[in-house]
Amino acid sequence: MNTNIELFNSRFPQLAQIHKVQPCEGILIETAKNGQLTAKENSLYFHSKYSPSSESEKLISAFDESKMEAAVFFSFGLGYGPDAFARKFKNSTLILIEQNPQYFFTALKSFNWENIFRHEKLILLLGASEKEASSFLRNFKTTRLCIFKNQNQCFHSKNYFEAIQTELEKSRQKEQINTGTLEKFSSLWLKNSCRNLPLTAKCDGVNKYSNLGKEMPFVILAAGPSLEKVLPYLSEIKKRAVLISVDTSLKACLEHNVEPDFVVLIDPQYAAALHLEFLEAKNSVLITESAVYPCVFRFPCKEKVLCSSLFPMGQYFEKLTGEKGKLASGGSVATSCWDFARLCGAREIYIAGMDLGFPQKQTHIKGSQFEEKAHLYSKKFLTAETNLTSYLMSAPLFQSKDYNGKSILSDSRMSLFAWWFENAVEKAEKNGTKTFTLTPESTAIKGIEISSVEKLLEKNIITQKKEEFFAQASRKARELKQNPSLISFEKAYSLFLDSLNLLEEKAKKALSLCKSAQQNPLKRQEIFFALTQLDKEILASQAKDAASLVFPTERQLEKLTENLPQNPQLKQIELSKIIYTQLLKAVRQYKKNLPNA
Repeated sequence: MNTNIELFNSRFPQLAQIHKVQPCEGILIETAKNGQLTAKENSLYFHSKYSPSSESEKLISAFDESKMEAAVFFSFGLGYGPDAFARKFKNSTLILIEQNPQYFFTALKSFNWENIFRHEKLILLLGASEKEASSFLRNFKTTRLCIFKNQNQCFHSKNYFEAIQTELEKSRQKEQINTGTLEKFSSLWLKNSCRNLPLTAKCDGVNKYSNLGKEMPFVILAAGPSLEKVLPYLSEIKKRAVLISVDTSLKACLEHNVEPDFVVLIDPQYAAALHLEFLEAKNSVLITESAVYPCVFRFPCKEKVLCSSLFPMGQYFEKLTGEKGKLASGGSVATSCWDFARLCGAREIYIAGMDLGFPQKQTHIKGSQFEEKAHLYSKKFLTAETNLTSYLMSAPLFQSKDYNGKSILSDSRMSLFAWWFENAVEKAEKNGTKTFTLTPESTAIKGIEISSVEKLLEKNIITQKKEEFFAQASRKARELKQNPSLISFEKAYSLFLDSLNLLEEKAKKALSLCKSAQQNPLKRQEIFFALTQLDKEILASQAKDAASLVFPTERQLEKLTENLPQNPQLKQIELSKIIYTQLLKAVRQYKKNLPNA
């Protein structure tokens, strides 16, 4: 016990100051059949009654060091599992989570933790809240985490660990959606980015509005069915707040003779671009992204400004020519709208029509481009109702609650958006930004409070403040462009082409070396050394990150490499060939789509 406490104090001095050494009195320590100690609480054994160490060795066999980045133990009994892991996997991260420090100190009293405390990559979350633990685990890809959860060991904090697991599951779902989207649309995004490149170089970034709107309320107009109750008041609301419309709700705004101050369209798909088809808003600023469908840049409006690109090529150019300003992407354009209001420094953000569900089984506000398209392409055997029902049933449905406590039909996609807002709103409130809903018929999100149009209309008219807001943004844009560390777009473009050419040359040389290694077994060690040097040069290339957009995902790469030879050397050669071939393919795809490449 004393040695364990000394090691704990030495390894985690700050935790040692916070937590008092106090074991749990309700845990009974017994001797297992093999002579080792085991423990139980309320008749629930933490470990085997026969051989706790053998049980733990079998448990950690589920960890695959080649595929997983970290092991996470939800509590740990006396510590047999973490000890077995620490001895076997010395280079992988070991994360221990325990809500109740008394259970931790009981383990220190009963089992030798020296191997665990001496593990180089040990992380101990002791007494952390659900949100703190969940937030920390989001630093890792969920597919790279191996969760060890023994029901008996977790029973004392059952709800706590279940809440963390729920958060991890939501992260996993989001990662799966992101991976699937990347695999499906990466080529489209590359083409869009390349075609838009000359246009995006001329656009200001949203960072010119940063912290300039602290004295004004912001209202976000999403396209849920409940927006309809707010639309008649839009002209008066616009006098008292900055109006931000998602792309799908713009048509409804224009039909009420109101042009929002900002329209946000971030989605690169062609279907998203169609939301602006045949519309114009010459007094609105369009906030978009460099990878959107090119026709978006032909939308008639006051000005087009960019948020920082979500994709590698745009990020490459921003590093050299100037950042645009990051906006969060939580799966819904409403998340980007909300984050833009936060970037502007808003202290009050009001949301209308963000239903995250289907009030009266409606999907979008009547008259939205989404609904109009359904009617336009309606056929005898594929009616508008069939189209809309198909959307309604395209993800698992469940009953949620609105802000009034009434039931509302929602689905798994919407729950992910709600999860994003819940976390973002909580952080924003700590920094002085409150979020309200004007449509309590929407799915309730913890942290968002109910307000009303009537209360909003009691606020002062801010027409003059808005004018000054836009004037200040124009001045700030000029200042941002005067940064001496930035280079011209033309020079950045030339550097990018040079980097692509160099990357192509390295990939071709590497493939040639792989071929030589297959034909000359006696020279393989020499060739492997040359490939290692080439790898270093490739990793140093400024264009390598851009190539990652159309490089296979981890899931796709696993499929490409599932039939490699068993011989270690041949396996390495074939794996290298696959990687260099895909890299060469990615570089050539860029060169094919870039103007004047």
